[in-house]
Amino acid sequence: MPQSEAQAYFRFGIRRLVLVDSAGFCYVEIPLNQHALLLGSGNLGKSSLLNSLRLFLLPESNFRNSKNKFAFRNASAGSFYTNEESYQHYFPSQSSFLIMEVESPSGTHCQVLYREHSSQLSYGRIFVPVAYDQLRGLFWHCAEDDADGIGEAVSGLSVGKVTEALKKLSRDTVVTSDPGKLKSMLYSSDLMSPDAVRYSVLPLADPDERKIQSLRTLILLLFEMKADDKAMAHAVASIIEADKKFADDAFELDIDQFLERHDQLKRRQEHLTRIESARPQFDKLQAAFERYQTLTRTQHDFAAFRDGLAQALKDIGQQRQDADRERDDLQGTLKQSQKQLNTLKTDQNRLEGEIKAQKSVLTKAEKTQSDGEILVSRYGDMSSEEIQAALDEALEDSQAQLNALNSAAQAEQRKIQLNKNIEKLEADLKSVTEREQRAQWQLQNQLEDDVVAPLRAVNPRLVSASPGQALDDEIKATLSRMAALFEKTEQGYNWFDTALPARAAQADDFPAQRRKLDGELNAARRQLAELDENASGGPDRAQRIQQAEKDIAATRKDLDILKRLPSAATNIEDAGQAIDEANRTLSELEEKMAIERERVEAVGAKLDKAQTAAKRAQERQTELLHLQNNVTADQRRFPSLQSVEVDEPLAADALTVARQDDIRSGLEEMERLRFSILESLRRLVNKGIGEDREGALESDSPSWQTIRDTFKSLSDLFAGLAESGRVLREQIDSHNETVASYRQALKANSEHIRRFETALNRELDGVTINDLVEIRVDIHTDPKFHNLVEESAAIDPYASGKLQSDAFYDRLRVFVAEFFGDQKSGNRLTMDKVVTGVSYRTRKQSAASLDTKGQSTSTTALINLELVHRLLRRVLYPQISLSFPMVLDELASVDVSQVPALLERLQHQGFNLFSAATHSASPELIFQVGRHLEVGQMRTDRPYSASRNLVFWGGPEGFSNRDGLAEWFDQTQHHLLDVSDEQ
Repeated sequence: MPQSEAQAYFRFGIRRLVLVDSAGFCYVEIPLNQHALLLGSGNLGKSSLLNSLRLFLLPESNFRNSKNKFAFRNASAGSFYTNEESYQHYFPSQSSFLIMEVESPSGTHCQVLYREHSSQLSYGRIFVPVAYDQLRGLFWHCAEDDADGIGEAVSGLSVGKVTEALKKLSRDTVVTSDPGKLKSMLYSSDLMSPDAVRYSVLPLADPDERKIQSLRTLILLLFEMKADDKAMAHAVASIIEADKKFADDAFELDIDQFLERHDQLKRRQEHLTRIESARPQFDKLQAAFERYQTLTRTQHDFAAFRDGLAQALKDIGQQRQDADRERDDLQGTLKQSQKQLNTLKTDQNRLEGEIKAQKSVLTKAEKTQSDGEILVSRYGDMSSEEIQAALDEALEDSQAQLNALNSAAQAEQRKIQLNKNIEKLEADLKSVTEREQRAQWQLQNQLEDDVVAPLRAVNPRLVSASPGQALDDEIKATLSRMAALFEKTEQGYNWFDTALPARAAQADDFPAQRRKLDGELNAARRQLAELDENASGGPDRAQRIQQAEKDIAATRKDLDILKRLPSAATNIEDAGQAIDEANRTLSELEEKMAIERERVEAVGAKLDKAQTAAKRAQERQTELLHLQNNVTADQRRFPSLQSVEVDEPLAADALTVARQDDIRSGLEEMERLRFSILESLRRLVNKGIGEDREGALESDSPSWQTIRDTFKSLSDLFAGLAESGRVLREQIDSHNETVASYRQALKANSEHIRRFETALNRELDGVTINDLVEIRVDIHTDPKFHNLVEESAAIDPYASGKLQSDAFYDRLRVFVAEFFGDQKSGNRLTMDKVVTGVSYRTRKQSAASLDTKGQSTSTTALINLELVHRLLRRVLYPQISLSFPMVLDELASVDVSQVPALLERLQHQGFNLFSAATHSASPELIFQVGRHLEVGQMRTDRPYSASRNLVFWGGPEGFSNRDGLAEWFDQTQHHLLDVSDEQ
């Protein structure tokens, strides 16, 4: 509408669009308050910028079913983008934001879209009542020292930081993803309440669901003004439906439900007729059923026999189990006793073997002890260690003597060694004599015991040393001080960190030492003499060698005896104790064996009795099992018997074959009656009288409960037949009233379409577009719908208690088949299916009549725009003006001569052209639009994502005066308007 006229209205306008890390751009900021043309190379994302406005204007919160919600088309593929493709295009990362700046009577506000974490394909919205100039720093940073003026991504951009910042800017900030709340905010028309319309973009006259759906259709048309006839028809159908005064007038006839209700009533009528015709057959069935009831006592007799038999089997089973258990226990006891007896016998043999072995050990130990005592006696008071050392030395000496006897070379060495030994022994003998003479001056004889004891602990030879004279006081004091350094303990003495055990005092036996040395000296002299004789070739050489070998063997034997002597006494004692203990255990064992033999004999006698009792119980159980087999066969033959129960089972003595035969005869008679009743029921059910929902009657042997329930339902059916007929007649009358209401709805909606068409054409009176002076709109409806309206007018829906003729419903089914085609379900007759198209008839100034010939693309777009403008006025609140972008992608396809008229009409109707073109667009086209935006020229090296680095902000270029651009120019672009110095 004209600007002067718009001043008297409430104004709503979209001022700016901003995309952050979205649709292939790093950052783009585009003004929308005037006509604008986006220029850029192909595949740059210009169309994505145009189409992103749909996300703001529609009350959606996710991209599910995006084809129907947003209709994002893939022009190259001739199809729609998928949900995931669309979502990832506009919200590829957590840094993706879309912002729309809006001007309304309440002031300026921004709507911010962001990627939600809560669920897949979702996005959220933030509404904040401030201009975008106050928000730019949240999304894009341009430092003062930025020479290019392009700017860079804001570090750490996130939804949390943006939300926190916006809430600090205004307490009226709203964060929501709720579709219901979005509808109330985006489409509010409470113009007297600034809070209510604070975030309104398109105020609706009546914000009910029908108006919102119509607005959705028109919004999508604004983005595709070159839309085909089908899209325009869908929009017109939506507006027609929304134009009705009452929501109850909505045109939606569920023909499937209508036909199904008729078929239900018809089937019910036929069913009641079949029931009445089968009454004689039911009377016979009823007589047979009553007779069967009198024979049911036989089943109880069978159940009593069965339960009594079960109890008898249980009792005899317990008796046999007890007998078997007693027999098995006795067998186990007998086996265990025999095993125990065998174990005792084994132990007896083992003990006798142990006694024999211990006696052998005892004999050997006694022999070792006797030989050892004789050996020790030969050495007088010498200790075992000294004896062993003497024997080792003698063994070594004897071995050396033998080697010398066998080898002349070794004999010479032996002589030399013997001479040395003789000299040494003679010297040692002289030393012993001298020491014996000085024995009175030994330290242990001159010092106190508390001084001698620690020194003896170090080495006994320390205290047996003799200075040959009495010690003076100084030496005694010195030795006393030294002894004082030892710390006395229970075991001996501590010399600092070394423990020394105490040693007993022992006097030197000088006579024994002399005798030992004399013996060794005589032996050495004898061996030397033997070697001299051997060297001279005496006849006794072999005898001396043999004697040397015997001496070596005897010495080794003495060493072995000495080695075993310490343990001989212990072995004698241990062997004696072991023999005594084994004899005592053997005596006890023989007593146990006698007792165990008596027990085996007693258990054997009890076992014979238990085996006899078990055999009798087994025979009785066999008799009862034979009866049980007959019972099982009867239950298999008559399955219904399994569910029969009785209070008192038959006594065990009454369980006879004769009694069982009587019961079986009665059961066979009952089965014949049961078969007759079942066949009668099946015949009635097969005729459609009564129900067998789960097919239980068709099983091989239905339960009596099933037969009884089926008979009961048939009885109820025949008893309530009169009432069912009355209810059916009432339902038919109600359905006929529905037929009348459907007929009226078809007629009313057909007339409403014609009235709407007439009203539209009345509004188009006087409208001229280019060289067209008259324009008429034709709304086309499906011819089959027209035929259905005419046919429905010919029926009489008020025949009491009678259904409409089958001919009417047959024609309705033909209509469904032709109108809906192969659609399997959901045959609902709605306005969008009835309205099949919209066409234009036009007349030029020189023509006398209207022409149906198609117009050029630009002219058609102008007509569509005129129609959309008038359709919008039907859904929007009156007395408002819009400054709204109208998207026309690829403007270069429009005839350039018609662009001025297009722009003027858009401006008049409150629209701003928002289009895109490549650089191939003509300069004339760009000039006529007036403003163009080069969206593909700037790139930043510090983007949010390396794959999206395109940047545009700071305003458009265009053919305008300097002041008109001041609002949009960034200071870094001011020099572009400076006067050039070039001539």
